[in-house]
Amino acid sequence: MVGTILVSGSPRYVPVEKAREILNAAGGGVARVAVLMPKGPEDVEEIARKLKPDYLQLHLTFPPDELRELKGRLGAKLIGVAPVPRKVERPREIVDRAIEVAKVADFILIDTKGPNGGGTGLTHEWSLSTEIRDAVDKPVFLAGGLNPSNIGRAIKMVRPYGVDVATGVESSPGKKDAKLMREFIDAARSG
Repeated sequence: MVGTILVSGSPRYVPVEKAREILNAAGGGVARVAVLMPKGPEDVEEIARKLKPDYLQLHLTFPPDELRELKGRLGAKLIGVAPVPRKVERPREIVDRAIEVAKVADFILIDTKGPNGGGTGLTHEWSLSTEIRDAVDKPVFLAGGLNPSNIGRAIKMVRPYGVDVATGVESSPGKKDAKLMREFIDAARSG
């Protein structure tokens, strides 16, 4: 999968026109993902109409019932984000929220909670990620502070369906580093 970040304030933000170019350039067999932190269903509909991605990755800011209705209208596949704060005070609430999101989403992405959704470059408590993975009935992606030095350990502990990386393979905010990307992939395959 390749994703485009349409979350203003993120160092990885790209405008819709650039996102369209990136997604259209993805080769066959590569699923195209639009990453959003929408204010409401109308934001999602507009992006889906303009980009026609294979998946919408949503940092949910509206109720799952609205998302279910939207999903039906769009016929889109959804990656719902289960944000986990660095300091967990009420783990049951986080797991319950992930279960609610899983009722609507096709995949769950467990990510470290930040002011712009994810993209913090910080890890969270992976034991809680494991608990979420066990509680939901959907495939889980793990994100949040993953890099070449910790991805093997994260995969062994959480056993996710897949992983999501951004900050951990960058030489500077928003700039991917080919060497770090190769190291990450090699370490993930070994994990």
